[in-house]
Amino acid sequence: MPKLIIHIGSQKTGSTSIQTFLTQQPDKMDDAGLSYVKAGRGPAAHNKLAFKRDSDQFPVLMKRLVAEIEAKPNKTHVISAEMLFTPRMASSMIEYLPDDLRQNTKIIAYIRRQDKFLEAMYKQVVKTGRFKGTAQEYAMKRESALMYSKVLDAWAKGFGTENVRVQPYERKNFLEGDVILDMASQLGMTNVTREDLPEKFSNITLSREVSEMLGVISNTTDINIAELIRVIIRNNPEGAFYSGDSYSPLERREIADKYTADNEYVRTTYRPDLPSLFETSDLQGDLASEGIPAEEQVLRLKQAQRAVFDAIGSSHKSVCVPD
Repeated sequence: MPKLIIHIGSQKTGSTSIQTFLTQQPDKMDDAGLSYVKAGRGPAAHNKLAFKRDSDQFPVLMKRLVAEIEAKPNKTHVISAEMLFTPRMASSMIEYLPDDLRQNTKIIAYIRRQDKFLEAMYKQVVKTGRFKGTAQEYAMKRESALMYSKVLDAWAKGFGTENVRVQPYERKNFLEGDVILDMASQLGMTNVTREDLPEKFSNITLSREVSEMLGVISNTTDINIAELIRVIIRNNPEGAFYSGDSYSPLERREIADKYTADNEYVRTTYRPDLPSLFETSDLQGDLASEGIPAEEQVLRLKQAQRAVFDAIGSSHKSVCVPD
Protein backbone atom coordinates (compact mmCIF):
# COMPACT_ATOMS: atom_id res chain seq x y z
CA MET A 1 0.00 0.00 0.00
CA PRO A 2 1.52 3.38 -1.02
CA LYS A 3 1.85 6.18 1.49
CA LEU A 4 1.35 9.89 0.89
CA ILE A 5 2.75 13.01 2.54
CA ILE A 6 1.10 16.33 1.69
CA HIS A 7 3.05 19.47 2.55
CA ILE A 8 0.45 22.26 2.56
CA GLY A 9 2.69 25.24 3.28
CA SER A 10 1.69 27.74 4.47
CA GLN A 11 2.94 30.78 2.55
CA LYS A 12 6.13 32.54 3.68
CA THR A 13 7.46 29.50 5.50
CA GLY A 14 10.23 28.43 3.16
CA SER A 15 7.95 26.43 0.84
CA THR A 16 9.71 27.52 -2.35
CA SER A 17 13.10 26.52 -0.94
CA ILE A 18 11.69 23.17 0.18
CA GLN A 19 10.17 22.52 -3.25
CA THR A 20 13.37 23.51 -5.02
CA PHE A 21 15.25 21.07 -2.83
CA LEU A 22 12.80 18.26 -3.59
CA THR A 23 13.17 18.76 -7.34
CA GLN A 24 16.96 18.89 -7.13
CA GLN A 25 17.42 15.71 -5.11
CA PRO A 26 15.63 12.87 -6.97
CA ASP A 27 18.39 10.36 -6.17
CA LYS A 28 18.39 11.09 -2.46
CA MET A 29 14.60 10.96 -2.42
CA ASP A 30 14.68 7.61 -4.20
CA ASP A 31 17.25 6.30 -1.71
CA ALA A 32 14.84 7.27 1.09
CA GLY A 33 11.92 5.50 -0.61
CA LEU A 34 10.29 8.77 -1.64
CA SER A 35 8.75 9.95 -4.90
CA TYR A 36 7.94 13.59 -5.67
CA VAL A 37 4.60 13.31 -7.48
CA LYS A 38 4.64 14.66 -11.05
CA ALA A 39 0.87 14.92 -11.63
CA GLY A 40 -0.35 18.41 -10.79
CA ARG A 41 3.19 19.74 -10.44
CA GLY A 42 4.68 22.67 -12.27
CA PRO A 43 8.43 23.26 -12.21
CA ALA A 44 8.55 22.69 -8.44
CA ALA A 45 5.18 22.94 -6.65
CA HIS A 46 1.77 21.28 -7.03
CA ASN A 47 -0.11 24.56 -7.28
CA LYS A 48 -1.93 23.30 -10.38
CA LEU A 49 -4.16 21.39 -7.97
CA ALA A 50 -5.43 24.72 -6.64
CA PHE A 51 -5.50 26.47 -10.02
CA LYS A 52 -7.76 23.77 -11.46
CA ARG A 53 -9.84 23.26 -8.32
CA ASP A 54 -13.01 24.76 -9.81
CA SER A 55 -12.57 23.48 -13.36
CA ASP A 56 -13.74 20.31 -15.05
CA GLN A 57 -10.07 19.34 -15.37
CA PHE A 58 -9.68 18.81 -11.64
CA PRO A 59 -11.24 15.30 -11.47
CA VAL A 60 -9.04 14.23 -14.42
CA LEU A 61 -5.96 15.66 -12.73
CA MET A 62 -6.74 13.92 -9.46
CA LYS A 63 -7.30 10.63 -11.30
CA ARG A 64 -3.85 10.95 -12.84
CA LEU A 65 -2.36 11.79 -9.47
CA VAL A 66 -3.90 8.76 -7.76
CA ALA A 67 -2.87 6.48 -10.64
CA GLU A 68 0.73 7.67 -10.38
CA ILE A 69 0.76 6.99 -6.64
CA GLU A 70 -0.85 3.56 -6.92
CA ALA A 71 1.60 2.56 -9.67
CA LYS A 72 4.41 2.63 -7.08
CA PRO A 73 2.90 0.96 -4.00
CA ASN A 74 6.23 0.59 -2.22
CA LYS A 75 6.98 4.33 -2.28
CA THR A 76 6.03 7.18 0.00
CA HIS A 77 4.77 9.90 -2.33
CA VAL A 78 5.17 13.61 -1.64
CA ILE A 79 3.00 16.56 -2.70
CA SER A 80 3.94 20.15 -1.85
CA ALA A 81 2.01 23.37 -2.48
CA GLU A 82 1.35 26.34 -0.23
CA MET A 83 -1.88 26.94 -2.17
CA LEU A 84 -3.26 23.80 -0.51
CA PHE A 85 -3.45 25.71 2.77
CA THR A 86 -7.21 26.33 2.58
CA PRO A 87 -10.29 24.49 3.87
CA ARG A 88 -11.62 24.20 0.28
CA MET A 89 -8.50 22.40 -0.91
CA ALA A 90 -8.69 20.10 2.10
CA SER A 91 -12.27 19.18 1.15
CA SER A 92 -11.30 18.56 -2.46
CA MET A 93 -8.38 16.30 -1.59
CA ILE A 94 -10.57 14.39 0.87
CA GLU A 95 -13.20 13.91 -1.82
CA TYR A 96 -10.90 12.64 -4.56
CA LEU A 97 -8.33 10.57 -2.67
CA PRO A 98 -9.39 6.94 -2.11
CA ASP A 99 -10.21 5.99 1.47
CA ASP A 100 -7.37 3.50 1.78
CA LEU A 101 -4.85 6.10 0.58
CA ARG A 102 -6.22 8.75 2.94
CA GLN A 103 -5.67 6.35 5.80
CA ASN A 104 -1.99 6.26 4.84
CA THR A 105 -1.58 10.00 4.40
CA LYS A 106 0.16 12.53 6.63
CA ILE A 107 -0.15 16.30 6.43
CA ILE A 108 2.74 18.66 7.16
CA ALA A 109 2.07 22.35 7.81
CA TYR A 110 4.51 25.09 8.76
CA ILE A 111 2.85 28.17 10.23
CA ARG A 112 4.29 31.61 10.98
CA ARG A 113 3.36 34.03 13.76
CA GLN A 114 0.66 36.21 12.29
CA ASP A 115 2.36 39.61 12.51
CA LYS A 116 5.50 38.21 10.88
CA PHE A 117 3.43 36.50 8.21
CA LEU A 118 1.61 39.74 7.40
CA GLU A 119 4.85 41.67 7.00
CA ALA A 120 6.37 39.04 4.71
CA MET A 121 3.22 38.82 2.59
CA TYR A 122 2.76 42.59 2.44
CA LYS A 123 6.26 43.07 1.06
CA GLN A 124 5.67 40.33 -1.49
CA VAL A 125 2.38 41.67 -2.85
CA VAL A 126 3.29 45.35 -2.73
CA LYS A 127 6.62 44.96 -4.56
CA THR A 128 4.92 43.21 -7.46
CA GLY A 129 2.13 45.78 -7.65
CA ARG A 130 -0.58 43.31 -6.63
CA PHE A 131 -1.56 45.41 -3.61
CA LYS A 132 -1.84 49.19 -3.48
CA GLY A 133 -2.06 50.37 0.09
CA THR A 134 -0.32 50.51 3.43
CA ALA A 135 0.87 47.62 5.55
CA GLN A 136 -1.91 48.45 8.02
CA GLU A 137 -4.54 48.24 5.29
CA TYR A 138 -3.14 44.90 4.18
CA ALA A 139 -3.34 43.57 7.75
CA MET A 140 -7.03 44.49 7.90
CA LYS A 141 -7.66 42.79 4.56
CA ARG A 142 -6.05 39.49 5.60
CA GLU A 143 -7.16 39.49 9.25
CA SER A 144 -9.82 36.79 9.07
CA ALA A 145 -7.64 34.45 7.00
CA LEU A 146 -5.08 33.95 9.76
CA MET A 147 -7.12 31.75 12.08
CA TYR A 148 -4.97 28.70 11.43
CA SER A 149 -7.36 26.34 13.18
CA LYS A 150 -9.88 26.66 10.33
CA VAL A 151 -7.45 25.22 7.81
CA LEU A 152 -5.83 22.63 10.06
CA ASP A 153 -9.16 21.31 11.32
CA ALA A 154 -10.39 20.96 7.73
CA TRP A 155 -7.44 18.71 6.92
CA ALA A 156 -7.76 16.82 10.22
CA LYS A 157 -11.40 16.08 9.40
CA GLY A 158 -10.38 13.88 6.48
CA PHE A 159 -6.98 12.60 7.55
CA GLY A 160 -7.16 12.49 11.35
CA THR A 161 -5.79 14.94 13.90
CA GLU A 162 -2.96 12.55 14.70
CA ASN A 163 -1.83 12.68 11.07
CA VAL A 164 -1.56 16.48 10.88
CA ARG A 165 1.93 17.63 11.83
CA VAL A 166 2.14 21.34 12.65
CA GLN A 167 5.53 23.02 12.89
CA PRO A 168 5.79 26.66 14.02
CA TYR A 169 8.05 28.51 11.62
CA GLU A 170 10.79 29.46 14.06
CA ARG A 171 14.45 28.61 13.66
CA LYS A 172 14.75 27.13 17.15
CA ASN A 173 12.25 24.40 16.16
CA PHE A 174 14.14 23.28 13.04
CA LEU A 175 16.78 20.62 12.70
CA GLU A 176 20.07 22.53 12.77
CA GLY A 177 18.02 25.71 12.49
CA ASP A 178 17.15 25.11 8.84
CA VAL A 179 13.64 24.57 7.49
CA ILE A 180 14.81 22.40 4.57
CA LEU A 181 16.77 20.08 6.84
CA ASP A 182 13.73 20.01 9.12
CA MET A 183 11.44 19.02 6.25
CA ALA A 184 13.93 16.41 5.08
CA SER A 185 13.93 14.85 8.53
CA GLN A 186 10.13 14.76 8.57
CA LEU A 187 10.27 12.94 5.24
CA GLY A 188 12.72 10.43 6.65
CA MET A 189 15.64 11.65 4.52
CA THR A 190 18.58 10.89 6.78
CA ASN A 191 21.05 11.20 3.91
CA VAL A 192 20.83 15.00 3.54
CA THR A 193 23.55 17.48 4.56
CA ARG A 194 23.91 21.24 4.28
CA GLU A 195 25.86 20.75 1.07
CA ASP A 196 22.64 19.47 -0.54
CA LEU A 197 20.69 22.65 0.20
CA PRO A 198 19.78 25.06 -2.63
CA GLU A 199 20.81 28.69 -2.57
CA LYS A 200 18.03 30.52 -0.77
CA PHE A 201 17.68 33.96 -2.34
CA SER A 202 13.96 33.78 -1.48
CA ASN A 203 14.80 34.25 2.19
CA ILE A 204 16.38 37.68 1.64
CA THR A 205 14.01 40.37 2.93
CA LEU A 206 13.87 43.69 1.14
CA SER A 207 13.12 46.79 3.17
CA ARG A 208 9.60 48.18 3.20
CA GLU A 209 10.79 51.26 1.31
CA VAL A 210 12.41 49.22 -1.45
CA SER A 211 9.36 46.95 -1.67
CA GLU A 212 6.95 49.89 -1.97
CA MET A 213 9.16 51.64 -4.54
CA LEU A 214 9.25 48.48 -6.65
CA GLY A 215 5.45 48.38 -6.49
CA VAL A 216 5.22 51.88 -7.95
CA ILE A 217 7.62 50.91 -10.73
CA SER A 218 5.67 47.73 -11.42
CA ASN A 219 2.40 49.67 -11.76
CA THR A 220 3.78 52.49 -13.91
CA THR A 221 6.45 50.95 -16.16
CA ASP A 222 7.28 47.81 -18.12
CA ILE A 223 10.46 47.20 -16.12
CA ASN A 224 10.97 43.56 -15.14
CA ILE A 225 10.61 43.61 -11.35
CA ALA A 226 11.87 40.06 -10.85
CA GLU A 227 15.09 40.91 -12.68
CA LEU A 228 15.38 44.14 -10.72
CA ILE A 229 15.13 42.26 -7.43
CA ARG A 230 17.84 39.82 -8.53
CA VAL A 231 20.15 42.72 -9.34
CA ILE A 232 19.45 44.44 -6.00
CA ILE A 233 20.30 41.21 -4.18
CA ARG A 234 23.47 40.82 -6.22
CA ASN A 235 24.50 44.46 -5.63
CA ASN A 236 23.83 44.11 -1.88
CA PRO A 237 23.44 47.88 -1.35
CA GLU A 238 23.41 49.44 2.09
CA GLY A 239 19.94 49.81 3.60
CA ALA A 240 18.09 47.67 1.06
CA PHE A 241 17.38 44.75 3.37
CA TYR A 242 15.39 45.01 6.59
CA SER A 243 12.89 42.89 8.48
CA GLY A 244 10.50 43.98 11.20
CA ASP A 245 10.01 47.38 9.59
CA SER A 246 6.39 47.28 8.38
CA TYR A 247 4.63 47.52 11.75
CA SER A 248 5.53 49.28 14.97
CA PRO A 249 6.25 47.07 18.02
CA LEU A 250 2.85 47.95 19.49
CA GLU A 251 1.08 47.16 16.21
CA ARG A 252 2.79 43.77 16.18
CA ARG A 253 1.48 42.98 19.62
CA GLU A 254 -2.01 44.15 18.71
CA ILE A 255 -1.98 41.85 15.68
CA ALA A 256 -0.67 38.88 17.65
CA ASP A 257 -3.22 39.43 20.44
CA LYS A 258 -6.07 38.87 17.98
CA TYR A 259 -4.96 35.27 17.51
CA THR A 260 -4.03 34.31 21.08
CA ALA A 261 -7.04 32.04 21.64
CA ASP A 262 -6.84 30.41 18.22
CA ASN A 263 -3.10 29.81 18.53
CA GLU A 264 -3.60 28.18 21.91
CA TYR A 265 -6.26 25.91 20.44
CA VAL A 266 -3.84 24.92 17.66
CA ARG A 267 -1.13 24.22 20.24
CA THR A 268 -3.28 22.05 22.48
CA THR A 269 -4.80 20.20 19.52
CA TYR A 270 -1.77 19.64 17.30
CA ARG A 271 1.37 20.43 19.34
CA PRO A 272 0.65 19.83 23.03
CA ASP A 273 4.37 19.07 23.46
CA LEU A 274 5.16 22.77 23.02
CA PRO A 275 4.85 25.25 25.93
CA SER A 276 3.59 27.85 23.43
CA LEU A 277 2.90 27.83 19.73
CA PHE A 278 5.06 30.88 18.98
CA GLU A 279 7.84 32.78 20.72
CA THR A 280 6.36 36.09 21.93
CA SER A 281 9.01 37.46 24.28
CA ASP A 282 9.60 40.37 21.89
CA LEU A 283 5.97 41.44 22.38
CA GLN A 284 6.17 41.79 26.14
CA GLY A 285 6.55 44.91 28.28
CA ASP A 286 6.26 48.54 27.21
CA LEU A 287 6.34 48.75 23.44
CA ALA A 288 6.79 51.76 21.21
CA SER A 289 3.61 52.85 19.43
CA GLU A 290 5.60 54.67 16.78
CA GLY A 291 7.49 53.04 13.98
CA ILE A 292 10.77 54.18 12.49
CA PRO A 293 11.89 57.70 13.58
CA ALA A 294 11.46 60.43 10.95
CA GLU A 295 15.20 60.97 10.47
CA GLU A 296 15.76 57.29 9.82
CA GLN A 297 12.78 57.18 7.46
CA VAL A 298 14.42 59.84 5.29
CA LEU A 299 17.71 57.93 5.31
CA ARG A 300 15.97 54.68 4.35
CA LEU A 301 14.10 56.38 1.52
CA LYS A 302 17.38 57.70 0.14
CA GLN A 303 18.98 54.26 0.47
CA ALA A 304 15.99 52.62 -1.22
CA GLN A 305 16.07 55.12 -4.09
CA ARG A 306 19.77 54.54 -4.68
CA ALA A 307 19.40 50.73 -4.47
CA VAL A 308 16.51 50.65 -6.94
CA PHE A 309 17.86 53.11 -9.49
CA ASP A 310 21.35 51.61 -9.42
CA ALA A 311 19.73 48.27 -10.17
CA ILE A 312 17.70 49.78 -13.02
CA GLY A 313 20.90 51.26 -14.45
CA SER A 314 22.56 47.85 -14.34
CA SER A 315 19.71 45.73 -15.66
CA HIS A 316 17.83 48.10 -17.99
CA LYS A 317 20.42 50.10 -19.89
CA SER A 318 17.89 51.96 -22.02
CA VAL A 319 16.12 53.46 -19.00
CA CYS A 320 17.16 56.95 -17.95
CA VAL A 321 18.27 56.91 -14.33
CA PRO A 322 18.49 60.11 -12.22
CA ASP A 323 21.92 61.06 -10.90
